[in-house]
Amino acid sequence: MAVKPCGIITLTTDFGLKDPYVGAVKGVIYSINRNAQIVDIVHEVPAFDIAYGSYILLTTYREYPAGTINVAVIDPGVGSERKPILLVSRNYFFIGPDNGVLIPAAMDDGIEKAIVLENPKYFREEISHTFHGRDIFAPVAAYLSLGIDPEEIGEEIDVEKLVKPPIDYSCSYMDDRTAVASVIYIDHFGNIVTSCRSRDLMKHLSIENGQRIYISLPHTKNRFQLVFYPSFSHGSRGELVMYPGSMGFVEIAQYMGDASRIMNLKIGDKLWIQKA
Repeated sequence: MAVKPCGIITLTTDFGLKDPYVGAVKGVIYSINRNAQIVDIVHEVPAFDIAYGSYILLTTYREYPAGTINVAVIDPGVGSERKPILLVSRNYFFIGPDNGVLIPAAMDDGIEKAIVLENPKYFREEISHTFHGRDIFAPVAAYLSLGIDPEEIGEEIDVEKLVKPPIDYSCSYMDDRTAVASVIYIDHFGNIVTSCRSRDLMKHLSIENGQRIYISLPHTKNRFQLVFYPSFSHGSRGELVMYPGSMGFVEIAQYMGDASRIMNLKIGDKLWIQKA
């Protein structure tokens, strides 16, 4: 049975809150569906940071009921040849630019259909070259929340033709002691989120609490020693620790410090995780 909209529309953008952009998007949605329930996820995604936005969407969408419509607008390619798309997964809808920002979340739930937004009947009457969030994505989300069939909004395309995310969300295992991962997010505390799912890493490497872990950074040839704990608070002040993060991924922190600064890591960097 196909998923049906539940009336909730989430917004994830890099618009910030000082400008009129978020308010304009909400106004368009309410003009079409006054009963829509709009939820602000984040509007402070760093400007143009598709990788950052994709992580926000991936780690929040499941907290909402099935049928939620997720709009993500981090869109440095607005006005270019990039496509506006709707992804229908097993339980959710994802609307935004075809630049990879929607893919991790939609794939996590299982993409069932990808549609290029082409029917101007479901767009704002006047479409600017620089504000598709207001003129295309917002009205499409609103009409979808009213029960419009997704296939009326555009043409289906092959999922394989969609633009891939700008960072690697995979975690591979070289052997029973070593994993290869990427940095997929850094929060405002400086905690580093890796692409390894906590349960998978602990199982593959047979990691226990108190285990010493080495992190090697191919791009700098630096190597750091950490300790695996249930949470960062088990470490002593200034100690580098690894722990199962609340969003399901293995994280690295410096207790009462900034691990990203100490390790000189940024989103997209590769690292090797090795059990001592």
